[in-house]
Amino acid sequence: MIDSDVVIMHDPYKYFKHTPFKEITVLNQAESPVDPNGGLVYVQNAAPDGPAAFMFAEVVSRPFRWADDGWAHAANLTIHKQCLYMDQDSWADVLPDMASGYMLFSKAWFCLPEELREEEHWKKVHEAMAEHVQHDQLWRDEQLPVPDSWQVLANGSTTDLRVLRLRMPNCRGWPEELGGQWYPTERGNYSADLLQQLASDAPDLPIWLDHENSSNAAAADRVPTETFAFMPDWLGKGYWPRGRKGYWDPNLTGNIAQQVIAHTHVSPNADSGMAKRVVPMSLHRYNWDLQTHANGNEPHFACDGLPPNCSTLKLLAFTPSVEKLLGRSASWHEFAFLLQGLAALATALGRAVAWPSLPCNTSWVSRNRSVEQVPLALGDMWLPWSTPEGDLICTPWPYVNHGCLSKGRGLLPWEYNHMQGHLDADPDATIHAVHDSHIEQDAGGAWEEEDHFMLASHIVEIDTATEVATSQQLQDKPILLLDNLVHAVFPNDTQSDHDMFRQQCIVLNITAYAAVFDADGNNNSAKPMADLGLPHQPARIRRGSLHRHQAS
Repeated sequence: MIDSDVVIMHDPYKYFKHTPFKEITVLNQAESPVDPNGGLVYVQNAAPDGPAAFMFAEVVSRPFRWADDGWAHAANLTIHKQCLYMDQDSWADVLPDMASGYMLFSKAWFCLPEELREEEHWKKVHEAMAEHVQHDQLWRDEQLPVPDSWQVLANGSTTDLRVLRLRMPNCRGWPEELGGQWYPTERGNYSADLLQQLASDAPDLPIWLDHENSSNAAAADRVPTETFAFMPDWLGKGYWPRGRKGYWDPNLTGNIAQQVIAHTHVSPNADSGMAKRVVPMSLHRYNWDLQTHANGNEPHFACDGLPPNCSTLKLLAFTPSVEKLLGRSASWHEFAFLLQGLAALATALGRAVAWPSLPCNTSWVSRNRSVEQVPLALGDMWLPWSTPEGDLICTPWPYVNHGCLSKGRGLLPWEYNHMQGHLDADPDATIHAVHDSHIEQDAGGAWEEEDHFMLASHIVEIDTATEVATSQQLQDKPILLLDNLVHAVFPNDTQSDHDMFRQQCIVLNITAYAAVFDADGNNNSAKPMADLGLPHQPARIRRGSLHRHQAS
């Protein structure tokens, strides 16, 4: 069973059906050292009346049991109706039962009100549950050899495996020291119908013992155990602990991605729903045809909320040479200022932004950290990915939110590439931003770069009130290319749209962004960039104008 944000990078059966994994009944991606993840599960050779089959039924049944009496029993326990309603939460509650043989409810305990958990009785209940779980004794960490043909993928001759024996649990009389009876005395329609459905699906197969009948405790202890194991990282793991470190990129790992099953799962610095689509895009494993058909020919995030439809979407993008120039920027502050200029001009032109990226070897991005081998350590703000030519590119994760993309605001690099691939090339869809010559002469001597703004001499200040008209002749062009860096100035009565864009898209809100990240690109830092007191823009910016490029 896999979530929709899972990418299969190698044939998993080659590994599941081979030692050391073929003897394991349940293989699962770890959420934590002791908690399962509901988005990546493989089950094999499970007995129909054994612990694994029971475990998955109980995961579904647990919230049903509280619903059986209209939540009356749960209300007496002061358990709220949302307790364990997500599959992963319920499974995390059931797994300790499978390890200990007792019905423990160690996660459901946290559904009790905080003031109740602070009472001495419930504190002791929690301590008793922990004694039965005995994580350090019940979990077994092994290091096992792997075949020679796996060693590039597994990055070694052995692999780590975290194993748990699954027992058949029983209520064992609902001991008071474990909180007493957690379920209503009688089953109701919800859980009874579930059991009836499971039995009718396979009427010739036995079903597990009734775990709520304490007289079955001894028989439950005689049920053969089954094996549960967390997949080693290279077999099944999430993007944040593994993918962003480069293990999913064959350009960094000897032409073979060091991952069998890649699960996006969560990206803390992006919209979670969007990130689930973005990671496959960055791996060049995204199904654009499926996305196009599923969304009525509107495959891009910018199409969301764009009236009347995505056929009206037009872009402003840097030329490839200008985007390459961004790699010479001095700091995040300079890069963000240059993004503001591009976004401001796009707003004035009524266009979306093709968000630019940086080479990962940009000095202030890499900060002398390796960008040629795993593990990458580029900080929380960057999504590293390889171009078809093998160049490692870093895209800011905070682009990936509705404020920067939806309602016709912006396209990510992979969306831009996709859009380009479906349009005819147009050589004259380019505008020049040129410094006014008399202003340059009045500057007096050579231009001096500033410590935090190495590209200041390339920036052209554009008065949108007078200069935007130049590009109106090109308004029918789907993509308009800009061949220089700009700083757009708005008349006071026309800046509201850009101000809203800047506030809602965090990469344009330098103050907000600098308060989140440190200079190494990590969030939740003790020293955010805001504390560095860096200027938000260069001291000197030369004015200029826009000119239409004439095709030769």
